[in-house]
Amino acid sequence: MVHNALAMEPTRILLVDDDAAFCDQASAYLAQHGCSVLALTDPFGLPGALEAFRPQLVLLDQRLGTVSGTEVLKKLRDGGNTPCIIITGCSDPFDRIVNLELGADDEVEKSIAPRELIARIRGVLRRSGPAGEAPSGSSAQPDATQRAVSAAGRSGWHFDTGRRMLLRPDGSNCGLTTAEYETFRVLHDAMGQTVARAELSLRVFQRPWRANDRGVDTVIKKLRHKIEPDSADPQCIKTVRQIGYVFVGFPP
Repeated sequence: MVHNALAMEPTRILLVDDDAAFCDQASAYLAQHGCSVLALTDPFGLPGALEAFRPQLVLLDQRLGTVSGTEVLKKLRDGGNTPCIIITGCSDPFDRIVNLELGADDEVEKSIAPRELIARIRGVLRRSGPAGEAPSGSSAQPDATQRAVSAAGRSGWHFDTGRRMLLRPDGSNCGLTTAEYETFRVLHDAMGQTVARAELSLRVFQRPWRANDRGVDTVIKKLRHKIEPDSADPQCIKTVRQIGYVFVGFPP
């Protein structure tokens, strides 16, 4: 019996890569580990695939022939918050920052060991919440016993961990990506205490932090744009020089 490394039920993964051979190999391996994979070699089929297949995670190639994976990622984020892992032929720090700024949840090299790919997928799925939960903007309400709603420090702001949402005073959803949600959750839980970049990197990305790693800083920048009155003069998430960040609550 094949051991299911991801879940008891098939995990729906949409693989977008113009390399048909890679799609075949990756699909076969993922299928052995409990995934139902839909492979697209043509990115123009993405909108229809998202609607029909309703993937729980998207694996997206950085280079798609004449189409940039960055452009596809923008369209993916415009349409929702489906978790996305970028597949790249080489690790470029600039590309990684751009991808994170656009809402990618992780980035892996195409030469990644299959077992590590499974681990990365598991990590993103774990951070993104249980399969089948109500998407952002859905009218579906979880059972009261499953919701953990906490005030984020300012009247009207609510951090709803049951639906994985940060709600503004007017009730609108901030639309946090998986990485942004997990980063805010860690900072919120430690309100008033400094959280080191190294801890955030381990808890959000499951990787050790290095001095040239801008992943955490990039997510913080995006998070500030969504919750700060003025992201250039942050009052909610403060930088602790050479250490990390601290969430001090929303201003009165």
